[in-house]
Amino acid sequence: MQFFYIDYMNNGRKERNIGFLKIERDGASIGLRGVPAQCGERCIVYAVNMQDEKVQMGEIPINSGYGMKKLKWHHKVGFEQCVRIEIPLYGTRKGVCVLRDGSDCVSKCQNTKVYQENEKQIQIEGSSRTQVSAVHTRNHAKSSVVMEPENHNDIYEEIEEDKWKQLLKLYPQVHICSDAQSILIRPKDVVILTRSYHELATNSFVLHAYYNYRQLLLFRYMQSPVQYYLGVPGVYYERERRIAQLFGFEGFENGEARMQKDADRKTYNGCFGYYMKHVEI
Repeated sequence: MQFFYIDYMNNGRKERNIGFLKIERDGASIGLRGVPAQCGERCIVYAVNMQDEKVQMGEIPINSGYGMKKLKWHHKVGFEQCVRIEIPLYGTRKGVCVLRDGSDCVSKCQNTKVYQENEKQIQIEGSSRTQVSAVHTRNHAKSSVVMEPENHNDIYEEIEEDKWKQLLKLYPQVHICSDAQSILIRPKDVVILTRSYHELATNSFVLHAYYNYRQLLLFRYMQSPVQYYLGVPGVYYERERRIAQLFGFEGFENGEARMQKDADRKTYNGCFGYYMKHVEI
């Protein structure tokens, strides 16, 4: 099972997040929110393959801008062939969710399999941080994540006295929590944190999650005093939680419940969310 966000695209430009997509072998569970009234009472969902051929998967009923439904894969564009999901809205606007880069479909599946096979060999009880780190580091080396060098001086120069407000201008916002603001970052962007957290850019747990989901979130919780957390995407399981703890991630936030505005945000096995680590900026 994999979890993705659906981007609201207007004439090729991303404006915001419009929902989520939970991918499984037999189909895709799609949740939409903030759907424009111009779209009417339903949205059509298309699966697109590497040849850019579109096949209709089905329709999602819309009520007051919200909709949720699980759709089965089409025999012409199934789980293995689909590279993105498209949901036409109105005019030039559409929802787009990129599942994989068509050029590296095979390598991506192979790398995921390698990680899963190696993970089975980890003995959590009694394992040292060094042992777990070595396993994740080897997996990262086998993946195609490239930490390209970049001069971050321009970021530092643009940060003003109110650092968070400046970051909101520099990075895309993702609206998940009503009691927190969050921005979308990458591993190399941890330079915006205080120096003691820069090592997270090479943290194996962070890099593996970013390779799978292509996102990290920096949360700012509006309580007093204000607190910041780095959110690493993943699916909750007790085994994975223990691994996350070994890498310094002390909590888990149920992202599915947040997206669906579910008051009961209880964590359960198989739910998508974010492993959380307290940080400072």
